[in-house]
Amino acid sequence: MRAMIEDWQSSGKSKKEYCLEKGINDARFYYWYSRINGKEDTPRGFIPIERHSGIREIEVFYPNGVKLKVNVDLPLLAQLIRLY
Repeated sequence: MRAMIEDWQSSGKSKKEYCLEKGINDARFYYWYSRINGKEDTPRGFIPIERHSGIREIEVFYPNGVKLKVNVDLPLLAQLIRLY
């Protein structure tokens, strides 16, 4: 989509004209245009996560009202999330 936006910018046409010529849904074009323009200042790549935060326990709330409090153990937490 980024290449398409760049192609439109170099075409000198309005967004609507470009979409009609290329057979692109204009709502989809505007969506991607806003996404691309809104994210230019956002850093890309991975964000480091510190494993040793001060959190020792985590609570899991299920839609049926069950509440579990467990030690922070990622494999166990993954299994509990998959249960529902």
